[in-house]
Amino acid sequence: MPLRSADDMTGTQVARLGLSNAAAATIDRLLLIVSTIDDDRRPPAGLARDALDALRTMNKVVARAVMTEMMRGTADEDLADVFDMDPFTFVRQYGHLNAGHLADDPRAMWEQLRPTCPAAIHDTCPDDPAAAAHHLDEWMHRHLDPREAAPPPPHPVSAGL
Repeated sequence: MPLRSADDMTGTQVARLGLSNAAAATIDRLLLIVSTIDDDRRPPAGLARDALDALRTMNKVVARAVMTEMMRGTADEDLADVFDMDPFTFVRQYGHLNAGHLADDPRAMWEQLRPTCPAAIHDTCPDDPAAAAHHLDEWMHRHLDPREAAPPPPHPVSAGL
């Protein structure tokens, strides 16, 4: 059954949704670089600017992945290992992303994530995170290769939250 509102979610699920949103925004930015058709209209350093914009968005993916893992209870030691650093250094660099206090408050979690929404199209970051999940369902359907997922799941993002 698809999500109807934020009340159907936990703060942890909303954090995961914020991760999905940032990942989709990164892919959208990278798609701009794949095409070569408009290269003659690109300004000087345009490709580098687009790549840097995608990198900035990817940094949000990493931050939101760390936040989501923390909310899911992943130990600092395990996350530090992924970053190839000691736990103290990890907490010093990424401890500010711990939003565990919002695990039971989906609306507050979304209010924290929404102002930094990296999506180029603002309606993918609506007031209600459930609506954002449905936008991402549609985004996934546009990007799924029918040769790889037959038939595609009806709600590839919202059904898993």
